[in-house]
Amino acid sequence: MSRIDLILAEALELPDDERAQLALRLAESLTPTPAPSAHDAWVGEIARRVERLRDGTAKTVSAQDALSMARAAVAARRA
Repeated sequence: MSRIDLILAEALELPDDERAQLALRLAESLTPTPAPSAHDAWVGEIARRVERLRDGTAKTVSAQDALSMARAAVAARRA
Protein backbone atom coordinates (compact mmCIF):
# COMPACT_ATOMS: atom_id res chain seq x y z
CA MET A 1 0.00 0.00 0.00
CA SER A 2 1.42 3.42 -0.98
CA ARG A 3 1.90 6.31 1.41
CA ILE A 4 -0.95 8.17 -0.29
CA ASP A 5 -3.27 5.18 0.19
CA LEU A 6 -2.39 5.03 3.89
CA ILE A 7 -3.00 8.75 4.37
CA LEU A 8 -6.27 8.53 2.45
CA ALA A 9 -7.46 5.57 4.53
CA GLU A 10 -6.77 7.55 7.72
CA ALA A 11 -8.41 10.69 6.34
CA LEU A 12 -11.56 8.80 5.37
CA GLU A 13 -12.00 7.79 9.01
CA LEU A 14 -12.27 11.44 10.09
CA PRO A 15 -15.68 13.01 10.78
CA ASP A 16 -17.22 14.95 7.88
CA ASP A 17 -16.27 18.39 9.20
CA GLU A 18 -12.63 17.41 9.72
CA ARG A 19 -12.46 15.82 6.24
CA ALA A 20 -13.87 19.05 4.78
CA GLN A 21 -11.24 21.10 6.63
CA LEU A 22 -8.51 18.77 5.39
CA ALA A 23 -9.78 18.94 1.81
CA LEU A 24 -9.87 22.73 1.94
CA ARG A 25 -6.34 22.98 3.31
CA LEU A 26 -5.05 20.57 0.66
CA ALA A 27 -6.80 22.53 -2.10
CA GLU A 28 -5.43 25.81 -0.77
CA SER A 29 -1.94 24.37 -0.79
CA LEU A 30 -2.30 23.80 -4.55
CA THR A 31 -3.77 27.19 -5.40
CA PRO A 32 -1.11 29.83 -5.95
CA THR A 33 -1.66 33.15 -4.21
CA PRO A 34 -2.31 35.99 -6.61
CA ALA A 35 0.66 38.20 -7.33
CA PRO A 36 0.55 41.52 -5.46
CA SER A 37 -0.04 43.33 -8.75
CA ALA A 38 -3.16 41.21 -9.41
CA HIS A 39 -4.41 41.95 -5.90
CA ASP A 40 -3.79 45.66 -6.38
CA ALA A 41 -5.60 45.57 -9.73
CA TRP A 42 -8.67 43.97 -8.13
CA VAL A 43 -8.67 46.51 -5.30
CA GLY A 44 -8.60 49.29 -7.89
CA GLU A 45 -11.38 47.68 -9.94
CA ILE A 46 -13.59 47.27 -6.89
CA ALA A 47 -13.01 50.90 -5.91
CA ARG A 48 -13.96 52.05 -9.43
CA ARG A 49 -17.14 49.96 -9.38
CA VAL A 50 -18.17 51.26 -5.96
CA GLU A 51 -17.57 54.85 -7.11
CA ARG A 52 -19.74 54.30 -10.22
CA LEU A 53 -22.52 52.95 -7.98
CA ARG A 54 -22.24 55.95 -5.69
CA ASP A 55 -22.24 58.55 -8.45
CA GLY A 56 -25.08 56.83 -10.32
CA THR A 57 -23.16 56.08 -13.54
CA ALA A 58 -23.15 52.30 -13.10
CA LYS A 59 -25.67 50.28 -15.08
CA THR A 60 -27.44 47.98 -12.65
CA VAL A 61 -30.01 45.22 -12.99
CA SER A 62 -32.40 43.75 -10.46
CA ALA A 63 -31.60 40.42 -8.85
CA GLN A 64 -34.58 38.92 -10.69
CA ASP A 65 -33.25 40.14 -14.06
CA ALA A 66 -29.73 38.91 -13.24
CA LEU A 67 -31.08 35.44 -12.42
CA SER A 68 -33.15 35.40 -15.60
CA MET A 69 -30.09 36.30 -17.69
CA ALA A 70 -27.99 33.64 -15.94
CA ARG A 71 -30.66 30.98 -16.49
CA ALA A 72 -30.93 31.94 -20.16
CA ALA A 73 -27.14 31.69 -20.58
CA VAL A 74 -27.10 28.24 -18.95
CA ALA A 75 -30.02 27.06 -21.10
CA ALA A 76 -28.25 28.33 -24.25
CA ARG A 77 -25.10 26.38 -23.37
CA ARG A 78 -27.09 23.19 -22.82
CA ALA A 79 -28.89 23.53 -26.14
